[in-house]
Amino acid sequence: MPGLGAQELNNAGQESRGLRPSPAPWLWLSGVTLAVGLLAGGAVAVVAFYLARYGPAGNGWSFRGNGALAAFALVPALLTAGWTALVLRARSYRSWHLLGLGAGLVGTLLAAADAALLPVFGSSADRIAGPILLLGLLAWTVAAPILASKIAAGAKSAGQSTGSAHLVAGVVWFVAMTIGLMVGEQVIPAGS
Repeated sequence: MPGLGAQELNNAGQESRGLRPSPAPWLWLSGVTLAVGLLAGGAVAVVAFYLARYGPAGNGWSFRGNGALAAFALVPALLTAGWTALVLRARSYRSWHLLGLGAGLVGTLLAAADAALLPVFGSSADRIAGPILLLGLLAWTVAAPILASKIAAGAKSAGQSTGSAHLVAGVVWFVAMTIGLMVGEQVIPAGS
């Protein structure tokens, strides 16, 4: 059929065989992104709760109480993981999920290094290197998806979500994580 794209041909072929076309791929992508984002945001709230209640403490420092704010440095690390994975998936990169997790791991290591400064090296190291590590974490949150967009694209498969669907999923990822974090903080507030 002239002028039809791969998805239209696939749907036309399914209809001719008596099969219904599959639901819009963007709907599935957004739904999965929503669910995982809510869980990820809720997980940060749980980590903050446990740090506030049972976190380690030492001479002049503590992760209890306000020290549990260190858990919220996981948010940019998780955003990095999701956004990088979505960029790679949009480019049909075969190992998109692994590289997304790897980008998130780099962010988590930056967050953990920042959290470890005070107990390991003291307050002067925390004052000097802490802001640098947190700025590095924020820069990585932007840089990782941009770097992922430079990786060679794989072959597109029929029925794959479009780039705009992945862009919508990126917004859903941010909103879902925020909602998961807020709901988690309401259910088990770290400060109580």
